[in-house]
Amino acid sequence: MIDMNNLAPLVMTALAIFAMATPFIISNPKHSKRKRKINSKNKTNKRYVYGLVNRGNNVCFLNSVLQALASLNNLRSYLKKKANFRGVQDEKCPVTIALHETLEKLNEPIKNRASLIPTKMVWALQENARRLINRQQQDAHELFQLLTESLGTEDEICRRPKSLLDIAAIRELTKPDNQSNLIYESNPLKGLVACRISCLKCNYCGPIRHSTFDNISIPLPTQPSTTLETLLKTYSGVEFIDEYNCPRCSLLETLAVVEKELSRKNDKTKEHLRLLKKDREIVKTALVADLDKDIDMELRMTELVHLKFPASKKTMFAKLPEVIAFHFPRSIFFQNGTVLKNPCQVIFPDKIDLSQYTTTGYLATMPSEPLSSPLLSPSSSSSSLSRIEGNEAYYRLKAVIVHLGDHRHGHFVTYRRQEGSNVWWRLSDENIEEVSLNKVLEQEAYMLFYEKYKIEENKIAKIY
Repeated sequence: MIDMNNLAPLVMTALAIFAMATPFIISNPKHSKRKRKINSKNKTNKRYVYGLVNRGNNVCFLNSVLQALASLNNLRSYLKKKANFRGVQDEKCPVTIALHETLEKLNEPIKNRASLIPTKMVWALQENARRLINRQQQDAHELFQLLTESLGTEDEICRRPKSLLDIAAIRELTKPDNQSNLIYESNPLKGLVACRISCLKCNYCGPIRHSTFDNISIPLPTQPSTTLETLLKTYSGVEFIDEYNCPRCSLLETLAVVEKELSRKNDKTKEHLRLLKKDREIVKTALVADLDKDIDMELRMTELVHLKFPASKKTMFAKLPEVIAFHFPRSIFFQNGTVLKNPCQVIFPDKIDLSQYTTTGYLATMPSEPLSSPLLSPSSSSSSLSRIEGNEAYYRLKAVIVHLGDHRHGHFVTYRRQEGSNVWWRLSDENIEEVSLNKVLEQEAYMLFYEKYKIEENKIAKIY
């Protein structure tokens, strides 16, 4: 007797083992148990792409992410360069190789409807995250992060210095056609954000920190609808922090403690007084020279005081990626333990300009000033410099992942733009149908994928 709760892990494991010999299993839709709705347009349209099979194993989260990534030309180009590089091998970079082959297969034009099982992709994920793949209910965003983390880990493996004893590898790297080395390729999903925190008590402004990202998660309000523009303004606006360990307030309080100890008339040895005075000089030097310096280990007679006060936080994009992914968490947690789905409708456009949320070369460290003046869009100035900067911040919608159902049960589908047109596919595992852009813009988005494009004489030229 087979336990139904363990059936999905067994099936996934079987598929993974079979993948060692077969990278893809092709399924003919005529033999599928699911009925497809074929309208008149689909009967005459001979342009198809592969669907992805879901035999009741709850892998729609995987199918939806793969179909969305297949629409990203920059990512496909990046993976192609990595897969063709000599240092990338199946045993070292299984996710990179499998994802490249899968996305290329999903972009292969076919004459008749067909679906496939990306068995090599399943095997790669099975080896890298057995716990994640084996769970019954999955999340598309969680899988997306697993994929990007795996790509990053494998990229680090490829970047490691080769042994000087590997003569064959050295000869390969010195070939003229290898000048465009993998080391210089950057993941098109990777970007940088700049963050500045200011203490609301003493107005101290900490150093501007930069951190990488491969997607932006923006919480949704508990209201019927909002716009992507509003969410981006919230993301790049001022956020308040209840407890911030302010280094300036902490140093000032530590100095006050030292001064109070020195002012006491109790008996102190000369050595004790000397060490206290040295502590005072260390604290004063830090206040003048480097507020963020860790002096805790330098103090001999005094403990560094750590004070926490409210602070403001400002975030902006410092370096925009070639592809930007937005994620909207839709779980609402209540104090009684209840979890519901947030049905807030995000109104998103076909094209977006992120220049107003992006820093320029100047970053302000004064809390009274904005973090940075935003990039100028092409419409705001006619100068060539501003046009170049504006072009770098313009994006076009390429894919949308939608979650249907409630918090506990549901299904993921993907809307994917057909290459070189405004016609879209709606991909629900093996079921594929053409839809209009207006239909896509009406969806309750869970993840959005935008890709950069240039503006040249009012025409769109994709960057890839």
